[in-house]
Amino acid sequence: MCLTATMDVLCCTGMACCKSLCCCCKICCGSTFKEQIKLAYILLNYTTIFVTMIFCFFLQGLFDNYLSFISCPSDDSSSCLGVSSIYRICFVLMWMYIFLMILMLIRGEIAKVANEGLWPLKFLYIAVFFFGTLFIKNSFFKGYVYFAIVISGFFMIFQIIMLIDVFYLWGQSWIRIYDNGGEYMKYILIITTAILYGGAFTLNIFNFIWFSGCGTNIFMNVFTILLIVGATGVQLLGWNPQGSLLTSGAMAIYIVFQAYQAQSSWPDTECNSLSKSEGTRIVEIVVGILLTVVSLLYLTFGTSNSSATNIVQLESKDEKLENQQREANQAEGNQDEEQQLLQQQQKLEEAKALVKQAEMLPYTTNQYLIFHTIMFITIIYMMILLTNWTYQPNKLAYWVKMITSWLAALLYIWTLIAPHIFPDRDFS
Repeated sequence: MCLTATMDVLCCTGMACCKSLCCCCKICCGSTFKEQIKLAYILLNYTTIFVTMIFCFFLQGLFDNYLSFISCPSDDSSSCLGVSSIYRICFVLMWMYIFLMILMLIRGEIAKVANEGLWPLKFLYIAVFFFGTLFIKNSFFKGYVYFAIVISGFFMIFQIIMLIDVFYLWGQSWIRIYDNGGEYMKYILIITTAILYGGAFTLNIFNFIWFSGCGTNIFMNVFTILLIVGATGVQLLGWNPQGSLLTSGAMAIYIVFQAYQAQSSWPDTECNSLSKSEGTRIVEIVVGILLTVVSLLYLTFGTSNSSATNIVQLESKDEKLENQQREANQAEGNQDEEQQLLQQQQKLEEAKALVKQAEMLPYTTNQYLIFHTIMFITIIYMMILLTNWTYQPNKLAYWVKMITSWLAALLYIWTLIAPHIFPDRDFS
């Protein structure tokens, strides 16, 4: 009975905290409840990881008594405690999302409570299990890390899809301003597009300089240029009316940057002059984090959802019917008014049922299952990103990054030619 009471308290506390924060977010940003829940998990990921990094990089003295239990990729345990801690905290968060994915398969109220509430229990789980992972041998994480590199490739595919959409919206929004009479936007469009293409080709030239020791890398850089020129050529054909050179320029610099990241992961110093450069690692981590944040925020706020609009409309209808019922209660009672009151009450119950149905829609349509699956691969990618793809350059990371660079170009080219191949489809 004590356990049941404790769980009730945790559940109620979590729901109360969540609703309070969501109300603040709704007032400040006008976001829907579903968007607020997704944002809460994104903030949980980043806050948990970076708090762990602060403790383990800058407050290592707190863990001196446990260093003998922690196996690191190098011989000096204290110097790589941050890397080891990132492995472990991301491993804990990964399993949290696995549990949530399983609960989302149950659907119904159980899935709703697990997703929207129990926040104190989630924080307790993270703290307890992270402490427990300090005693796991590093040999276990060696196999886990290679699994994580492969899974990170799936996240990068998701990131590519999100960024292509973001770049399209960017181009469309600026062109719309110009079409509506903003003549100044013409110069901004030209200058920004020139900067993007100039940055892409400049970085590609440096890729020839930094990674010219191997014929493979020379071929990769030539092929990257051909992909960018090919994508720009297809864009100029005008098959996709939503496209623009600004979008193509943004994709060009992203593709070249991915090729740069790939070649910087090559373990041979003859082929990779940046293999020992700390600045390269910092740039890759910072840019990777920014791109991840943009992708997740677009996933949360950028995609339209009619059910969210329906909930707002139904809640407004609900409040209106309640006001009408209150007015009816204040009026003098007679047979007509009693009949009207019954009708109003019936409509109110119907409106509440529709609101409830709309609230449960994300759980019956697997929307949150998909979201937690994305969070699952995101947290694995964050581990790989923050530890520099397993602490040191390796060929598996090289090929995962290079293939995703090519895939980004091919997916973008497909979005340019698809409206021409399928003219009856709506691609807007």
